[in-house]
Amino acid sequence: MDIEKFNKITTPELLLDFMSKNIEYGYIGQSGKVYNYNDKDFQKNWFNDYFLQKGDSVLITKIGTCWDQVELERMWFKSHNYKFYTLFEMVLLDYSNNYPTHSFLVYQSNNNNWCWFENADYANRGIHRFLTLSELLNFQNQKYKESLIKLNIKNDELKKIILTNYNEPYNISKAAEYLDFVIDSKKV
Repeated sequence: MDIEKFNKITTPELLLDFMSKNIEYGYIGQSGKVYNYNDKDFQKNWFNDYFLQKGDSVLITKIGTCWDQVELERMWFKSHNYKFYTLFEMVLLDYSNNYPTHSFLVYQSNNNNWCWFENADYANRGIHRFLTLSELLNFQNQKYKESLIKLNIKNDELKKIILTNYNEPYNISKAAEYLDFVIDSKKV
């Protein structure tokens, strides 16, 4: 059983290996329908149908967006007493847009380096190590900007990127509730 395997994970490297082999990118709709990333209707009802899964739910469903996967990561890093932060980034505009948001986890390693733990973003999957948290955040922000540039974001819109440090989202289920919560969290 995957829950038993998960409970035996002892390092971030083993967690990443477990997640990359067992957790797909997608979401569970409120109706229970599974939406994989490559489904033609993945985006169609996402905003209204998505609900946030807790870490233990992601273990059961084996699917989650970056928002959900960070909750699984949070569960593991918290239970192993790491110093970590969960962060959220987006282009915050006064009008509707289709730019991707991203949630991710960073942690302090045993040798005091800072590490960006990434499973959901396939292009950046891995554990990326840095001497300082500031260096990590600058690197990760550059990766986010590069992904937005591929979507033809305008230069003035690039200046509207926000990064927040958010706590565990309790009693939040829908996409709109999650966005309100993370946007209102501490700006980094």
